[in-house]
Amino acid sequence: MLPWIREHIVDAWHSRKSSRAQRRSLILSSVRSGVPENLNTAMHMPSSSAPDTFTVNIISFGGSVLEVTVKPEYTVEKVKSIAMKHFYEQDESKSASSFRLVHVNNCKALADDKKLIEEDCNNSDELLLAEIRSFEGKENLSDELLKGPTEAEILRATADLPIKNPPRPMPPSDCPVDFQHEIHKILITLVQASAKILMYSPDAEKCYKNIKERLEARYKPPNDPKAVKYLMDMGFTENKVIKALSLRKMNTADALEWLIEHQDDSDEEDLQLPILDLDAMIAGPSTSGNNDIQVEPNLVNIVTLTLDSYRQYKKLEFKPSPRIMQSLQEMGFDEKRIVEALKVTGNNQANACEWLLGERRRSLHDLDEGIKPDEPIYKAIMSNPHIQLSLTNPKFLHAYLSILETPSSTNLWINDPEVSPVLSQIFKTYHAEKHAIDMSRYNS
Repeated sequence: MLPWIREHIVDAWHSRKSSRAQRRSLILSSVRSGVPENLNTAMHMPSSSAPDTFTVNIISFGGSVLEVTVKPEYTVEKVKSIAMKHFYEQDESKSASSFRLVHVNNCKALADDKKLIEEDCNNSDELLLAEIRSFEGKENLSDELLKGPTEAEILRATADLPIKNPPRPMPPSDCPVDFQHEIHKILITLVQASAKILMYSPDAEKCYKNIKERLEARYKPPNDPKAVKYLMDMGFTENKVIKALSLRKMNTADALEWLIEHQDDSDEEDLQLPILDLDAMIAGPSTSGNNDIQVEPNLVNIVTLTLDSYRQYKKLEFKPSPRIMQSLQEMGFDEKRIVEALKVTGNNQANACEWLLGERRRSLHDLDEGIKPDEPIYKAIMSNPHIQLSLTNPKFLHAYLSILETPSSTNLWINDPEVSPVLSQIFKTYHAEKHAIDMSRYNS
């Protein structure tokens, strides 16, 4: 509707311009013929000289234009009556009540009972005489008729239509594997590979000595008889006191805290400290028939022994997860059996549940072993050039061993300018490969 009205307004405007041009040409011709210009102007524009009147242009619905000289105190209804008499005098079916004036410049309908000055009408303004549309039957529409279709009706009506953009299911966001445990296995793999590579490098002997010193310090028995006696006087056995002091590096307060946390543990698993024959355990296999032990440094063997010591201390420091304990107890399992299962499986709830149900597969054990060569994560880690270069650097071997021994030391190494980029690369590669495995498993 509005484009049609705009088109007629434009046509009326052009016709008005053409009439003005014709008038201007008449004035010029009269000037040339000797008629005074003032006389011609007065003949054609008699009302413009009056200060209390002005001219408005009324445009009909058919596009005709009427120039009307009005006064500011004229009502809109009076101006509309003038326009109706001019445009629709011969049509008796047209009544003034079915029309209204619309101010074209201000884009608003004018109230019939208001004056032109109140409606901000000025000289040369354009007013559109528009017919009022009737809305017959609007009052008869009930809420039931105005209510749209239900979802079931829409589905029935569109059941045969093809689906252009079907909703794509989102893969589950939860990760079933413990991230810390997976990184632990990756670091074990990197340590074993680095030891094999550095074993034949000039830095092998230096690495061997450093690792041996750390291993001897770990296996060094408590040498403070007062601390041992102090803890034993509290009612703890000698084996547990030795365990606590060894695990907590002779810190009596930390050792007492450990003893309190593990006071219900049995004494069946004693801490075996191989301090009497450490060189024999580190050395390679015997080449003679009398089972003599070689004492030459062997980096691979001492790394293996170090990893074994980490496993032993981890087992001694084991503490069952309260959340998993409560969950398994709600399933009806005995508390002691739950602790045993969690100790075997390393606080893995799913594996512990299978263990309690009688499943004894080796894969359910919390074995501190590296990742297998046929696993996709192994291939992704080992094929990364930055990680490959780190295996030839003794600093990275010590960094990986340090993180395995004390996971909190990751914060220290992550700030090292040389080690930090490689650690970040390990984490990124693991997450990218794990996401690809989960997506392929979900899509299949």
